[in-house]
Amino acid sequence: MVKPEKLKSGGPAVSRRTALKAGLGFASAGALLENSSVLRSEEAPMPARQPETYAHIRGFNYQPSWDFSGHVIWRQFKPELFDLELGQGKRYFPGINTIRLWLSFDAFIGGGVVNQKMVAAHFETALRIADKYHLKVIPTLFNNWHSVPDFGGVSNETIQNWTDERQRTVPRNVFVPYLEKFVGEHSADDRILLWDLCNEPFNSGVTPTLLNWLKFLYKKCKDLKASAPIGVGTPPSIEQLSLLLPVSDVLTIHPYGNQKFLTEAINLGQTTGKPVLATECCWGSLDDLERARIIETELSGLQKAGIGFLAHVLHHSLVADCHREQYGPVSTAGYMAFIEADGSLRRYHDIYNKFI
Repeated sequence: MVKPEKLKSGGPAVSRRTALKAGLGFASAGALLENSSVLRSEEAPMPARQPETYAHIRGFNYQPSWDFSGHVIWRQFKPELFDLELGQGKRYFPGINTIRLWLSFDAFIGGGVVNQKMVAAHFETALRIADKYHLKVIPTLFNNWHSVPDFGGVSNETIQNWTDERQRTVPRNVFVPYLEKFVGEHSADDRILLWDLCNEPFNSGVTPTLLNWLKFLYKKCKDLKASAPIGVGTPPSIEQLSLLLPVSDVLTIHPYGNQKFLTEAINLGQTTGKPVLATECCWGSLDDLERARIIETELSGLQKAGIGFLAHVLHHSLVADCHREQYGPVSTAGYMAFIEADGSLRRYHDIYNKFI
């Protein structure tokens, strides 16, 4: 997730909120739920429909509720709560078929072999619970989106210090055991829809270090015989998406209402023969009705273009952008959860079912 004012796609930055407010103006909840109009950006025409490969995908990103960091979520895994929250999601949105889970390299690597086996076992438990609800999983292996409080993840410095083969003090690329344990041991696991190498890897800038690291991850996953395709979660930047073509079997985009980027991404997919899937969408708001309006606008555009999607985010969580103000700082992303802390459905958010 990137602050709207910073999103660029071959032209001036465009505020998502400005674009969204320009064309809708529903007067009431009733008007919202009955009105099927779609906000169309002046920046670009609606794209042609893409091939149907992932058009059927309907789902959510899911951040478990019990902590703000991936380290704690996967070290102190709570299977009963994980099951409860996914079950709530399936009950409110019975047509969903996929979830995107953010794993934690920090949780895995910060301990010995016993800890690594424990974290890997927690991942297996998560897969089993998702399968119980007939949900495919997109595991996100690494993360380079950082906020307050920080979920955790990699940085350019981390990668540079721990992948340089010239540093004789580093006996083995530190990322290899993690890939072997997660990708290698689930290389033929049909519960996995695709692997996301890294969430928004260039949020702090594009560097040769990051590009080479992503190429290394991609090659290693292929060497491990991963049967599921591979993508890289990408914010609205056609420049970034183009750089990621060599490490993307699927163009996994985070359009967040940026129609120009969506059009460019679909055109790029058609040119390269790669399918497109929106693995994040539905910008947030503290106002429930405004958020529902945003959901309708974004999902209408994706559905018309034949793009499958995973909204951000299923359930209230202490993770940044997934909670209301009483649970911690709130950024310009607002509040992005569909299910409240008490397990109730957020007001008006059943509008998601209109697009299943």
